[in-house]
Amino acid sequence: MQISKLTPEVVKDKIVAVRVDYNVPIVDGKVSENMRIVESLPTLNFLVEHGAKQIHIISHLGRPKGERKPEFTLKPVADELSALWDQDIEFRDDYTAGDGFIQMHENARFYPGEKKNQSDLVEEMKQMGAEIFVLDGFAVAHRAQASVIGLADHMPAYPGFLLEKEIQALTPYLSRDKIPGLTVIVSGLKMETKVPVLKHFATIAENILVGGGIANTLAVAEGYDVGKSFFEEAWVETAREVLEIADKHNTGVHLPVDVVCGESVDSTQSVTVPLEDVIGDMMILDIGPHTVASYAEILQHSKEIIWNGPLGAFENPVFANGSEAIAKLVANQQQAKTLLGGGDTLEVLKKFNIDKSEFSHVSTGGGAMLEFLEGKELPGIAILKEN
Repeated sequence: MQISKLTPEVVKDKIVAVRVDYNVPIVDGKVSENMRIVESLPTLNFLVEHGAKQIHIISHLGRPKGERKPEFTLKPVADELSALWDQDIEFRDDYTAGDGFIQMHENARFYPGEKKNQSDLVEEMKQMGAEIFVLDGFAVAHRAQASVIGLADHMPAYPGFLLEKEIQALTPYLSRDKIPGLTVIVSGLKMETKVPVLKHFATIAENILVGGGIANTLAVAEGYDVGKSFFEEAWVETAREVLEIADKHNTGVHLPVDVVCGESVDSTQSVTVPLEDVIGDMMILDIGPHTVASYAEILQHSKEIIWNGPLGAFENPVFANGSEAIAKLVANQQQAKTLLGGGDTLEVLKKFNIDKSEFSHVSTGGGAMLEFLEGKELPGIAILKEN
């Protein structure tokens, strides 16, 4: 993949617009998890150290749907960045240029034109006076939006170091050949966003371990009764296709052998039964201990592990054991290359105090990671190749 590199010569004496992804959780007016901000610092430091004339930081936060909503202001994020970076940051309410060396502009999604990549918003963004564009928000690289591709189309555009790191970590898994010792853990509620990546890994992985609503839909495709558990009837036939592809390529797709059930996600009591014993009003909300043990056996013999999605309703302690156990198992596989991604997956690490440094690569992208791995050309990366 040929993309121009960010070099000292490119940066020196230039006004730089940097699109980051600072879509971070805010609790009581303060950033509660700052991984994405920390990951952007190498690129920002490079711009400072190599003589950028002025730096304009662009991001979004939450889903304000094109309206200015105080709860989605980036001001707390600017304060967090200033404290982490030990730099003064001028916070701008619009896209006009201020006097500060480093400026952060208000939430791009306050503007209706952001998601539609409308030219009037791009023209407004050009008021910053940027001469080069840097994309360092991998998590938005799959979005064809004004702040991702619109502005980049009007000037030389380069990847930041975070984006480069993500591309380097994930590109090997675009292989069309079998990868010996590769195990992929795919979980979460819905099949729709996971089907392309499931089909891809059904051809190149040795094992796929599943959980959550995805496992339920695959179980129905295999003829199991899942009681009142969430599954997607419309995707059952597609689930069968995934299983057929895996069978054709000798990839093991492993369903839970036992499951933890409750009356609802808020239940304070549970019952653990074999998958084939789920009936009636039972709702599957976690994988059971025998499943954890069987998954552990596979993980311990894996050379590479990719994990996306918690294994159950981990927010409720009653149904958190499976996600906690798998997270710790993957973290402990020091003999293996381990990659994980997705907001919910990161929440599992946070909940169970698992250090991200235990893994080979923790992606800042959820949807972007999945789309990249299924082989899609992401608009934010494509624009860099064009420029």
